[in-house]
Amino acid sequence: MLSPEKLQALRAALVSYRNSAQLPGEDCLSRLLDVTIGTLEGEPPEYRPPADDGKPGALLDFSGDGLPAIIVPDLHARPDFLIRLMDCPFGAGTVLSALNQGAVNVICVGDGVHTENMTWAYARWKESLLSWERGSVDCAGMRAEMHDGFATMMGVASLKNAFPRCFHFLKGNHENILNREGGGDHPFRKFAFEGEMVRSFIHAVYGDVLLHLIHCFECALPLVVIGGRFGVSHAEPFTAYSRDEIINGRADAQLVHDFTWTANDEALEGSVRSQFAQLNAAGDAARMRWFGGHRPIEGKYFLRQDGAFVQIHNPNEMNVAFVPPDREFCLERDIVAVSGGSFPVS
Repeated sequence: MLSPEKLQALRAALVSYRNSAQLPGEDCLSRLLDVTIGTLEGEPPEYRPPADDGKPGALLDFSGDGLPAIIVPDLHARPDFLIRLMDCPFGAGTVLSALNQGAVNVICVGDGVHTENMTWAYARWKESLLSWERGSVDCAGMRAEMHDGFATMMGVASLKNAFPRCFHFLKGNHENILNREGGGDHPFRKFAFEGEMVRSFIHAVYGDVLLHLIHCFECALPLVVIGGRFGVSHAEPFTAYSRDEIINGRADAQLVHDFTWTANDEALEGSVRSQFAQLNAAGDAARMRWFGGHRPIEGKYFLRQDGAFVQIHNPNEMNVAFVPPDREFCLERDIVAVSGGSFPVS
């Protein structure tokens, strides 16, 4: 547990990442990545069973810990989302203080980078694309984009290092800094050529060492969470895999794809209930909820698979799902706006 002074310093660091007028230096980023990769690769088998190669596997298992969980949708370069979440009232304190007390699991579904808001972010990407197409990867628009992406992921890394047992970030399809094709990854574009534009910016401004470290961080991320009453993955599970297959999933390109890239209406019927039953045979598969982001929605949530799969990624809002350990999840009560909301922990 952090002292009150260190906890306040951690919150101040999150704010400083957002407020900095400059991009972070290569040394700062490299040191933070080194520490975070070590944190991820050192996670204990009690909740992250090891794969056959001895490294922590792709599954986080909280099915027996009895803690409430907060499921955070795609962050997409929104450092304010993290800050407001940490400040959100939780019990007698805040989410940040609850993390410090080991009283809650915070689970981010991935996609930390590439702004996706349909208003100002769209315009910024288009401005940056014009510059990129003219041969300049380093322009004002891209620097603003990279600032927000770095600020968000530095916050993620700092929280993971401070609370390794209780703060978690899954791999999404945007966690592909090399913009590669392979290993379950695919090059990404939406408003512009975001994947290649970010890769080429880091290559030009920072160099290949930083690209490699970010790639190592991405490779160390888990893919799936199983809880007592819920499951989490970035995208809707395409099909159900065995526990052992998921633990060893980072070596299976199809499995990585199926938990990070599945589009709306692609998943096999009943995949989420079957997946929950594979991972938590003692749980109630008929009443469970599986949470994901990946595809944008309007409003607070969208349901698939007869209500078993809950999509919560609205890029224009900051909503999270609160999953209590001792009662059934309620869509209207337990999806909380981190600005002005509070968690129904009692």
